[in-house]
Amino acid sequence: MAVPEDFLHYLWKFRLFEQRDLRTTSGEPIEILKVGIHNSHAGPDFEGATIRIGGTLWVGNVEIHLRSSDWSRHNHQSDMAYDNVILHVVGKHDQDIVRSDQTMIPVLCLEHLTPKQITNKYLTLIECLDWIPCSRQIAEVDVFHIRNWLYRVGIERLEKKSATISYLLSELNGSWDDAFYIFLAINFGFKVNAIPFEMLARSLPRRLVSRYKDRPLQIEALIFGQAGFLNQPYQDEYPRLLTKEYSFLKKKHSLRSIDNYLWKYLRMRPANFPTIRLAQFASLIIRSNHLFSNVIAETDIAALIKMFDHLPVNKYWESHYRFDTDPVRCTCRLGKQSVNSILINTVAVFLMAYGRQVCSHEHVNRSIILLENLEPETNSLISRFKEINIRPENAFFSQSLIELKKAYCDQKKCLSCGIGMKLLNI
Repeated sequence: MAVPEDFLHYLWKFRLFEQRDLRTTSGEPIEILKVGIHNSHAGPDFEGATIRIGGTLWVGNVEIHLRSSDWSRHNHQSDMAYDNVILHVVGKHDQDIVRSDQTMIPVLCLEHLTPKQITNKYLTLIECLDWIPCSRQIAEVDVFHIRNWLYRVGIERLEKKSATISYLLSELNGSWDDAFYIFLAINFGFKVNAIPFEMLARSLPRRLVSRYKDRPLQIEALIFGQAGFLNQPYQDEYPRLLTKEYSFLKKKHSLRSIDNYLWKYLRMRPANFPTIRLAQFASLIIRSNHLFSNVIAETDIAALIKMFDHLPVNKYWESHYRFDTDPVRCTCRLGKQSVNSILINTVAVFLMAYGRQVCSHEHVNRSIILLENLEPETNSLISRFKEINIRPENAFFSQSLIELKKAYCDQKKCLSCGIGMKLLNI
């Protein structure tokens, strides 16, 4: 397998090639003073390099290709943005290249300058078909280095997730309360029912719900009605009351419910049925006034967790998982893992987003501290990491492992991963 161009970027960036008696393909001596700054946008690959070629000191850009002829294939010779390239670094030299003014560009060929040991290590990682490329080698990396890298990846994940809040805010005219309400609803769907929960929240504006904050039955009627559960006759007294209330409120506010068939029950424990989640969501709305403001203002972790814990769900759900079913003993309160999931995926994300938006280091730090005070998630991905002795001690590091797997391991971005780079240099 041939190495990709990213590997040559990595070699150049960290100078992992023989640098004694470096010469261009035409025989001129090269001295690399600065490799430049890696450019991830359009234009040459490294900007602001300082290189002595022959007797002349050059400051400019460096372009990297697998073959010299790639310059022509990419049509750089007619692009003036590449006229300030002072050195063309290639894996194999197969063609002399020129700028748009037809002047020749010096070429450095790395074909025989790269240590085989580094190349072989890289190919071992890239060609590995294990669930993560370094699963058999990661034990060679010290725990301190892994932890430092995971901390960086954890911050990266928080920032990436908080960036989605910016799009939601722009859509909602900058209303943090509305954005939090919709995002919270999405996460009450716990992936399986995230889409219908979002549709519900968008069909039932927060400002309308807040008008009934002192009337629990009306809020429950609005939520179950807009979710499409009150469009049929029921025998039990509670759903009949909800249906009657919703019929009035629907006409009063010109509401249109979402379709009931959107809600999923397949392969789901009864405690996770959408009816139970909707009852819990209604309870949270009833109990919490100005929820986002309270989250932003609360500095005590225990108090923050308590906002979502032990929600007083309507007593009907203590003996039912669905409307008009035979009474059974039910677990209708949010479990500890569910509470943690909401804190991880909604509260921590909004604390980070708010902190970045208003330049508040306090809220950014509180986002991280919250995750550090929650138990790590338990899922198949985390279990696989535990099998290779990577054990997250809290939710911050379990989130880091999820990001590591999705953004680096699955994409085979070993050259951008602190663990992969360490293995290449061991």
